[in-house]
Amino acid sequence: MKVFSKETTVENALIVFYFLVACMEVVFQIFLESHYQYAIKVIEVVILVALYWYSSTLRSPIYFVNMVLLLIGRLFFISPEIKMLRYALIAVFFHRLIEIYYVAKLIKLKDYIPPILASIPFLMYFLYLVSIPESVLIESYIILIVNILLISALSGIILSQYLLIFNKKDIWLFVSGMMSLTQTFIIFIEKFYLADLELISLRPMALLLNTAVCFAFYKFVVASERLNND
Repeated sequence: MKVFSKETTVENALIVFYFLVACMEVVFQIFLESHYQYAIKVIEVVILVALYWYSSTLRSPIYFVNMVLLLIGRLFFISPEIKMLRYALIAVFFHRLIEIYYVAKLIKLKDYIPPILASIPFLMYFLYLVSIPESVLIESYIILIVNILLISALSGIILSQYLLIFNKKDIWLFVSGMMSLTQTFIIFIEKFYLADLELISLRPMALLLNTAVCFAFYKFVVASERLNND
């Protein structure tokens, strides 16, 4: 039963291309106008979807829908305007819902008590983080709270799975989850605390983390599919 199989030449080429595009995304973010980001983000997601299509034994529609919603959310996040955050959070809301369902399905989650308990620290931390700034619109704040509940629930599932029922494929899930938490923290800090400071930008770091999150989640999905089919 192998979870980590050797990549083929096509897979390796797609992986290299994926990270090259991710590096281009960071360079464009630093030196060029933001409208270049729209094309780069689409290309990056298309490469990852092609990589999953080639590598997967199941080619689950859930993965593709999840990536489309993620892309929509990322496109809305490009704008520095707070009001655009509302649309981004709506897309991320559906993305998180599907992701939670998908992860629970892949790991065959049956006991919900450990994930609920593990999610409480994450929930308290992020609720405190967004309770301070006054620049959040009421409509966006409600959507933001719902998304905090979802990211906390997903983090609880990942942490409990890693600590209680560890296997090799869960390494990728744990990496994806921890980087996603870090990315969420950075986005909150930049949007709500550093929005008026033009000289300070955490966006390049967030972009690199998002690249790693998506790749680690792809690896987890493929590894889980192969393991579940054995």
